[in-house]
Amino acid sequence: MNRLHRAVACMLCSLAAIGPAFGQNAGIQGVVTDPSGALMPAVSIKVTNVATGVVNLVTTNEHGFYSVPFLGPGTYNVEAVQTGFAPQQRKDLKLDVNQTARADFTLRLGTASETIEVTAASALLESETTNVGQVIENKRIVEMPLNLRNYLELAQLSLGVAPARSQGHGARTSGEDGTEGGFIAVGQRAYQTNVLLDGVDNSSRASGGPLGFQAQAVKPAVDSVGEFKVVTSNNSAEYGYRMGGKVLVSTKAGTNAFHGSLYEFLRNDALDGTNFFANRAGSSKPSLRQNQFGGTFGGPIFRNKTFFFFSYQGTRIRRGQSFTSTVPGSLARSGDFSQEGVNRDQIFDPLTTTGAGAGAIRQPFPNNTIPASRFDPIAAKIIANYPLPNIPGRENLPNNYFFSPSDTDDSNQYDLRVDHNFGEKDRTFYRWSIRRNFKLQNGPLPISANGGGLGQTVDLPADNVAASWTHAFSPTLYNEARFGFTAFPTAFDILDSGNLNKQYGIKGAPGDRVNDGLDHGLARFSPFGYHQIVSRSFWPNRNFMDNLQINDNLLIQKGRHGLKAGFEFRRLDIFREAQRFRRGNFVFSKVYTAEKPNDAASRSATGNGLADMLLGWASRTQVGNQLTEDAIAPYWGAYFLDDWKIGSRLTLNIGMRWELFQTPYFPAGVPVGPLGVSRFITEFNVSRSDPRYETFERPKNGRDCGCKEDLNNFAPRIGLAYKFDDRTVVRTGFGIFYGEADYLTSETARFINQTPDFTEPIVNGTNIAAAALVKDGFAPVDLPAKAPVAGTNVEASYDALPNQYSSQWFLDVQRELPGDILLVVGYQGTKSTHLYSGRNINSGGPHPTIQASLRRVRPTWNNVTLREAGSNSNYNSLVAKVEKRFSKGMTFISSYTWSHSIDQGDESLDQDLSGRANEYNLSAERGNSSLDRRHNCISSFTYELPFGRGKRVSWPSGRASPST
Repeated sequence: MNRLHRAVACMLCSLAAIGPAFGQNAGIQGVVTDPSGALMPAVSIKVTNVATGVVNLVTTNEHGFYSVPFLGPGTYNVEAVQTGFAPQQRKDLKLDVNQTARADFTLRLGTASETIEVTAASALLESETTNVGQVIENKRIVEMPLNLRNYLELAQLSLGVAPARSQGHGARTSGEDGTEGGFIAVGQRAYQTNVLLDGVDNSSRASGGPLGFQAQAVKPAVDSVGEFKVVTSNNSAEYGYRMGGKVLVSTKAGTNAFHGSLYEFLRNDALDGTNFFANRAGSSKPSLRQNQFGGTFGGPIFRNKTFFFFSYQGTRIRRGQSFTSTVPGSLARSGDFSQEGVNRDQIFDPLTTTGAGAGAIRQPFPNNTIPASRFDPIAAKIIANYPLPNIPGRENLPNNYFFSPSDTDDSNQYDLRVDHNFGEKDRTFYRWSIRRNFKLQNGPLPISANGGGLGQTVDLPADNVAASWTHAFSPTLYNEARFGFTAFPTAFDILDSGNLNKQYGIKGAPGDRVNDGLDHGLARFSPFGYHQIVSRSFWPNRNFMDNLQINDNLLIQKGRHGLKAGFEFRRLDIFREAQRFRRGNFVFSKVYTAEKPNDAASRSATGNGLADMLLGWASRTQVGNQLTEDAIAPYWGAYFLDDWKIGSRLTLNIGMRWELFQTPYFPAGVPVGPLGVSRFITEFNVSRSDPRYETFERPKNGRDCGCKEDLNNFAPRIGLAYKFDDRTVVRTGFGIFYGEADYLTSETARFINQTPDFTEPIVNGTNIAAAALVKDGFAPVDLPAKAPVAGTNVEASYDALPNQYSSQWFLDVQRELPGDILLVVGYQGTKSTHLYSGRNINSGGPHPTIQASLRRVRPTWNNVTLREAGSNSNYNSLVAKVEKRFSKGMTFISSYTWSHSIDQGDESLDQDLSGRANEYNLSAERGNSSLDRRHNCISSFTYELPFGRGKRVSWPSGRASPST
């Protein structure tokens, strides 16, 4: 039984104690008065879901107040009944996800037969809550054109939201092809965004390397998403874990009527333009075949009781790629370099070297040709794999080969949801979402040795399970619980060509010493000036991310106070396995066929990297082994909040949340790998000459990670909403939000470090003598290295770091305009503290004349990057929005954000961190952030044509409607 099946079994066995998504629900509340304005207690309130017929019954309290929580998004009828008064109904009140709508009643004297009906429009004003966000309803999701039909792209319609970066952490959530939909919200880093699918975390946690370029684990089709809300600021105390925006996604549920749909979306290259490189090579434009197809079906299992909804979407993409590379001409691969290259550089014989030092010199190969008798037999076979040049006129010049293969991307997404109503007091729902995605990505060369360097297969399966149970102890006391589990195993592998090292006779590769089934592929061959021939050096790369989540929330309605309390537990388990140079690496720098090996000008003007390779003389070799880690990081959160209705116009939301990000522990018997928790620095002593005396502490196997937990994570939240009149609301709020560390990247200041013990040993040759001859293979080395390797880069962390947190505040004014139009104008600000970043503490500081390598504090080491929580950022913005909810066939939204983001350093995987002027003066780095988007304006508009059955312009009954 695998991890997912065990989790599902656990879910089914534990439903008696746990169950729905708190923030994914909605609610209705209001006040009932008589004609004189007096508050009316004991009025019966009946709330009916129009689609399912499910009924909720409550009564008003002594203040005439009522509240109906834990309603799913949808359309409701609300009825107020009291003896001696005419019943009053509000029909078709639409609730959005995470919304608390206000529905007040003023009852008139009358009889039960005199029902007064009021048609209720969508509640535009948010007078009961003080979070800042944007609801994206299903109609907009389904009808807007979206690249690969990814609903998350519509999050950018929200105020304070901008697309994620195209590199660094931003790329990890925007995607390799820009279709993931990742975003930044109110100046927070992209990986701090949290996507909750029916209340269950659906975000990719390990967002570097193999799990990178994924904003979500499963990707529900737009047809299965009921609606979602992007909350950018001042979340209530029930939310935590990350500092950035929250995406609250509510999936579709079945109704009392059977409904279904079928669809097919096609895109191909017929309407695409060609590109410059294909034109230059005389090739056709890259091919594209993109098909998305699927359907939905839902309805009742038992009317008014049990409902189901199923969705399937398949995606098939065949995408042409364009690569331009440098390959050897036909003469060069036979040893004749007389025509090779722009300058046809002379090559020299390394066996003729005379002299020493600067006077070392060699004799040229006659006719610039290497005799066949001098060929390295293995290197010659590898070179024969290169394709011949195919770009006219560039036979012996750089960039002489064009290749346009077609990549494969096949995915299937399944979503099944079942809702059951046991009665007025108990309701449950269950959902299982499945994603299966397989990709084949070609490399730049059509070589059997794994595509010439970049070919790979990518297997991205994922499962997201949710179960919920809501119980009403009384009309004023509710409990809701939730179970969630996300499994995201991934496998990145090379194109399986067998053990090519053995086939070619390459000796000494570490991967050949073990029989684990992962020895397929070829060593890396990198001749200077030519495209490398290689199997991906870190592949196969296998990983999994398991995220278990349990929540429980209690709601008590006490007079004018809506009291909520709850807890949250998460258990994040991340496993990673990488093959770091286990097949080996040969580098050919052209130094051995240069005339004067110790003269830089001569090395530049003479010699050839492919000639070095043909001779088999490698200037550097590198080997490694399989590296494995398995770290488990628990999380605990608890909160209390009070939604206080001070009066009919004033609402106060106050709360407190406490969070504990436990330090990781390791399963018994699993060694701590280099990518896991490995090293914390407690002393960096400049006076000692031997780096082995540095005080570094290591964690042990088991529960000791060698680091300390931060227990001081208290996060207050407060918000105020004042309703000036029926069309105007003013809101303001402040809150503190703590953020989880980004696990399993070199950025994580708390836990993740790489140490010299696991460094891949590198053998460098001199300019006279080779590091290795290809025919002799790799020299035997200790793996892992038993002693520190000179010149190693070290990463370390302090053993106790505070958690990063963000202070957020806002002020806005909402005004309802004629025509169901909402105008919002406001201000948002954030200040983030203790942001994780890296600093090279071995740099020795800046100097106008002394080069960096001579200024190092400890010359034995190269960079010693200390991960610390020393950065901060500020974000301020003015925002404006005009929105019209769907009515009379039209809906639109237009948002504008004028913002400024300042920080002291980017996310640590971004390249910007390596360019600091002074590692010891972080304040000098303060300036405009790479996340700064000064002006951001975005609009969305849909209009339903008034033609067809049921529209303003309809066809006579009995006749088929024309269609085009």
